[in-house]
Amino acid sequence: MKPFTLSKSLLCVASAALLLFSCKKDQVNEPAPVVQGKYENGFFMVNEGWFGHGTGEISFYDYTTKKITDSIFKRENPSKDLNPTSSTLQFGTIFNNNMYLVSKVGGPMVVVDALTFKEKGRIAAKGGNDWRAFLGIDQNTGLLSSSSGVYMVNLKTMSAYSKLVGADGQIGDMLKAGKYIFMHSATNGMLIFNADDYSLNQKVKGVTMGFAQTPNGKVWYTGGKYLYEVDPQTLAKDSVDLKFTTYAAWGAWHPSSIVASTKENTVYVLKNASFSGGNEVYRYVYGNKSSVDAPLITNPAQQIFYGKGIGFDGRQNQLVIQTVQSGFGANFAINNLFFYDPNGSLKQTISYEGYYFPSLSVFHQ
Repeated sequence: MKPFTLSKSLLCVASAALLLFSCKKDQVNEPAPVVQGKYENGFFMVNEGWFGHGTGEISFYDYTTKKITDSIFKRENPSKDLNPTSSTLQFGTIFNNNMYLVSKVGGPMVVVDALTFKEKGRIAAKGGNDWRAFLGIDQNTGLLSSSSGVYMVNLKTMSAYSKLVGADGQIGDMLKAGKYIFMHSATNGMLIFNADDYSLNQKVKGVTMGFAQTPNGKVWYTGGKYLYEVDPQTLAKDSVDLKFTTYAAWGAWHPSSIVASTKENTVYVLKNASFSGGNEVYRYVYGNKSSVDAPLITNPAQQIFYGKGIGFDGRQNQLVIQTVQSGFGANFAINNLFFYDPNGSLKQTISYEGYYFPSLSVFHQ
């Protein structure tokens, strides 16, 4: 009997298979390539998370697929986290192509690339930290509000240093416009700082929600039953009567429920409760005081706002409304995204389940 031998062709096949296996094995150990622009064609949803059961996370809605991808921070940064689990992810904003994620109750502030979502730096989590919102000033400097004032942030070293004099107590939303920086204060209403030297210009009592800016440059905020406008060059003010009372969410802070169109001089305000809830959206068209007399949108039955609850998507020229189901408990695991055109016509509804507790949506400009 002939001894068993492999033919030349079989040897080639075996060698090729071994080579292919070796290549695949090597590739498994290589880091996955960074996909540029992976998170460009859509918007972000910053979620508080279920308090006591872990940190919040970020979801991404894709315009093309019309689907939501969960937990994109962990997907793109598997060796990183947003701990401690007792913290609450509450705020996000895009500045200079980076997204700044801000946590309350001892959590970190993390900066990621807004297109790839790869982490680029952070102010580490630390007991005693209690951040609120971030405002970018220039490529070197930002402001970080907290439960105890506003800190300057060195964006090169990612360190928070000196506090602004005059910004005392809990400070939430901030906006830089014209010659001024506007800040929402739990104790003083609105603080207006001079942008050139960070000195306090004035305090305005009774402010409940802020801020939004329309294309004509006007800055908008609410107080009691009024919607106010202020000129960011002269600080001249005017007001419009509302048919409801507005509330500030200081007990368990979240960003204010007011947004502006990026296309028209139009402001949208939620009629919400002191913590969460409410189901009506009001619109003020600049120069038309009667436009705010009746709600533009009323949510479907049992759907209430949570967190900021509203965003304006400039790329799609649409309103994005986030709701949970009323009734607390398991009802808060029932979520809906409603997409409306600027005139209040419903375009699309997406339902999804989970204890996300949405705080706000963040859009590319």
